[in-house]
Amino acid sequence: MRLAVLSIHSSPLGRAGSKDTGGMSTYLRGLSTALGQRGHRVDLFTRDAGRNEITGVAPNVRLVCPGDGLGRLDKKELYPHCPAVAESIDRFSSLDDGGGYDYIFSHYWLSGVVGRILQERWNIPHLLMFHTLGRAKNEACPGEKEPWLRLETEAELARECDLLVTAAERERERIVEYYGLERGKVILVPCGIDRSLFYPFDQKGCLEAKQQAGGRSEGKTILAVGRIEPVKGFDLLLEAASLLPAEDDFEIFIAGGDHKSKVLTAALKEKAGALGLGGKINFTGVVGYDRLPAYYNAADVTVIPSYYESFGLVALESAACGTPVVASPVGVLPELVARDSACGTLVEERDPVKWAAAIHRTYTGKVRKSSRDLDAVLAPYSWPEAAVKLESALRSL
Repeated sequence: MRLAVLSIHSSPLGRAGSKDTGGMSTYLRGLSTALGQRGHRVDLFTRDAGRNEITGVAPNVRLVCPGDGLGRLDKKELYPHCPAVAESIDRFSSLDDGGGYDYIFSHYWLSGVVGRILQERWNIPHLLMFHTLGRAKNEACPGEKEPWLRLETEAELARECDLLVTAAERERERIVEYYGLERGKVILVPCGIDRSLFYPFDQKGCLEAKQQAGGRSEGKTILAVGRIEPVKGFDLLLEAASLLPAEDDFEIFIAGGDHKSKVLTAALKEKAGALGLGGKINFTGVVGYDRLPAYYNAADVTVIPSYYESFGLVALESAACGTPVVASPVGVLPELVARDSACGTLVEERDPVKWAAAIHRTYTGKVRKSSRDLDAVLAPYSWPEAAVKLESALRSL
């Protein structure tokens, strides 16, 4: 099969944790690589200041920047230019010797707009994965104000596309409820985890990982990973940490955020200082994907205080490294914890006192799980399995 996979606003090769790049990029790389290994041809379309480039990503997988002549655009500026982006992809397809495409697979609502235009031209099925829903963000997080245009466009796209893809059952139910769809139109293709990269280190390896992450060899390490934005709820982590027992020797690492997040990062630093956490918190900025396992293994607990996650890949990565999570009941978290409660603790309310208690219980009683213990828990979350599920859904179309 030949797939045109659209990720217009964010490159699949971008650094996770930066302003517009997160779990979606990891999902695209992992799933596309697995599809390529099964013999399918995948072209990942994105834009990089309008430049025309083709990069090999994996066998049968290319990253294509077809060159739309628009120059550098912020995500918020893209919508009116979607027809020009679609035109550049159509032009590339007509000149390429690959023989065109069998399916369009769009990621995020802006790509969905481009995909809808291409579907009209190419007359092939259009699949769409929102990754995050504007309506859900607005309902869950007081600090989010996604515009009416996005909400209305997502509703139109959900009804018009041939198939919707989501990674977690909770998100699937939300989409069906929001848009009045038949359940069969929304398929579940979970995220995968690279077990050759994310796995529990031995005791010596954990100590080395803590040193590599810049932490102290003694004391407890609390980790949070993600983009610096209101929906991630990092302010709740700081409030909870300020309530931990005074005698506890702990430090906090927040891994994520780039120069575009400097205002929000400065606000969190100011809040940390006001709460008396100034000497205990470390903002690392964006951490390279291959370095993340060291951070997870260095941590005694990973905290995920998000208001909303469509999946929550951080939880899967942390669990694969044997480190338990304390998290909101978002995305795949309820499913993961239901499979093995040792993977973490869910905190329903956004009460700092309850979060502090859960964090304290976790890092004082933590038992690191081994790779063998995790095999059954993580079995449903593999990229080859995800590729098989998507392949089956595509053939049904």
